[in-house]
This record gives sequence, structure tokens and C-alpha cells, in this order.
Amino acid sequence: MQYRKSFLFLALVLISSTAAFSITLKIGSLAPRNSPWDKSLNEIAAEWNRISNGSVQLKIYPGGITGNEDDTLRKIRFGALDGMVVSTMGLNKISLDLFTLSLPFLIKNEGELNYVMEKMQNRYMDILSEKGFELISWTKAGWMNIFSRDPVYYPEDLEQQKLSFTTGEEVLIKILKDLGFYVVPEDSIDWLSGLQSGRTDALILSPLVAAVFQVFPIADNMLDFQIAPLLGAIVFSKRSWRKIPEEYRQDFIDAANKKLMALDSESRELEEKALQVMLDYGLKVNSANERAVDAWIELFNNLYAQEGIIGTMVSRDIFNELVHNLDEYRLQSGSNAD
Repeated sequence: MQYRKSFLFLALVLISSTAAFSITLKIGSLAPRNSPWDKSLNEIAAEWNRISNGSVQLKIYPGGITGNEDDTLRKIRFGALDGMVVSTMGLNKISLDLFTLSLPFLIKNEGELNYVMEKMQNRYMDILSEKGFELISWTKAGWMNIFSRDPVYYPEDLEQQKLSFTTGEEVLIKILKDLGFYVVPEDSIDWLSGLQSGRTDALILSPLVAAVFQVFPIADNMLDFQIAPLLGAIVFSKRSWRKIPEEYRQDFIDAANKKLMALDSESRELEEKALQVMLDYGLKVNSANERAVDAWIELFNNLYAQEGIIGTMVSRDIFNELVHNLDEYRLQSGSNAD
């Protein structure tokens, strides 16, 4: 009898211990349900569940159910959510220094981007940590190009058109206005109506985003020179991340990185297909010659050299570190630094 009581007591202790380590983490995402990004998130959730033997569950709220990125970040800070998939724009709302990776005409290709991200990984993790967030993994979402009603080759061509840009993106809007461009802040749902009404004439988007939002029938010219990388990340509040047993954390990060690397490859394929569809429907790709490329780079580099955007909105130290790493990569690879 005593043995039976002891056995029951031990079973209850074991059950209670298991329950104490069961947790459901809630994350928000703007990615539409069943999109490649949403599917990758669900695969990450399944892998984390497997690694933790079912003790860690991810509940994903896709398609902007949790609101826009401002809303979602606010809910994380209040503890209503644990994490989110955040875009370049959302990262900037955590810290403007995170925008250095997406400054226009600075990072020119995938090689440079990968090198800088690896070199500055710890720096960006520290920035997020200081703001109360844990970086789980980066995700790439293509490169931004200029889509416009009339062809754009040189900066002065864009000056003649009204440029739509995402509301709340204060760093890039400030940069574009300081350079003399006519900027019209708009939410993404208003991009097409802005073009249709004549309120705007041009946008800076990735080809995949341009296809998804159907802006290319009106903004039917694309400058083939890449403006900047479009990035995102999975982040959690430090408070929520610490709830996960330490034994699982690195395995969770490794699993997320593996899934998002596969997504990066899939996204490139989707972007190529989207570009081909737009070309089939009349999109014109305008090539920038060397003189035009130099004009764009000189325009932005002159601004970056001044004490304005860099040094007030974005840390000069972070910017200089990024430029140093770019110069280092270009020297090693033999590519042109101009």
C-alpha cells in the first residue's frame, strides 16, 4: 500500500514537472497565410516542437492579424505577444541603427551583404538586446528597385516624379527629401490607388512586391540597378526567450536559420518568376549605364559624408563599421569600391 502511494506521488511529481516546462509562444507575421514565408514559419514551429519533445509550441498569427508592425511591436512590449517576423521597416522602429544594412546605394550585391551581415552579426544582436529583443534569424526578401511611370535613369529623372514611400519609414523618407525628391508617404494598401489617381508616379520596391501589389501596369518602368537589400528577421522579446529552457535555444536558432536559408533560395526563384510575368505584361527594364550609376552613388555618398542623417538618426560609429567591412570585402574580392 505504501509502495503504491509512493508510486502515485512520484507520477504526480513527474507530470507536474513536465507541465511546468510546457509553453506556448505567440508570434505575429505580416506574411499572408499559406505564402512561402508562412509555410516556413510553420515548418520552424514543427521543428521546435520536435526538438523540445512537444514542450515548446509556436502559435503563429499570419496575415497581419496582430495589426501592422507598430501594433505588433507594441503588443510584444506589453507581453500580449512573444515575437514577430519583422521587416526592414519594423526593425527600424526598434532601432534606427538597424537601417544601416538597407541604406540606399551602399551594399551592392549578395556577396557584400553576406559578408557585412556575418561581420556585424554580434553588433546588431547587441543593438536588439539593448532594446529588449532577441534576434533569432535574419531573412532576405530580395532587392529594391525603382518602378516608375516614366523611365528613370538619373537622379534628376526621379526628381520629376512623385515618389510613394511607406508611411513611418522616417530614415529613408528623410534621406529622399533631403536629396530633393518629392516623397508621398503611403501605406502599402494605397500604392495602387495612388498611381491610378496620379497622386504618385514612382515607388521603390522589390520586383516580387511590385508584382504582388499589381503596381507594374502603371509604374511600368524598372531601373535595373539595385537600390538596397530588403531584409527581415524573426525576433522575440528577451523576456519570452528566457522562458525557453536554455538547452533548446541554440538548436532552435539553428533550425530557424536552416529553414530560412531554404526560403531565401525559394524567394529568389519566386522573384525571377514574378519579374518574367511582369515582362510578359509589358514591364520595361531600363539599364543604367556607368555614368548613371556613378551619379546615384555620388549623390548618396555626399549625403552620408555630412553630419545629418548619419550622426543624428543613425550612429556614425555603426555606419563607419559597415563601410569598413564593405571596403575590406571589396579589397579581398577585387571588386570595385566605387
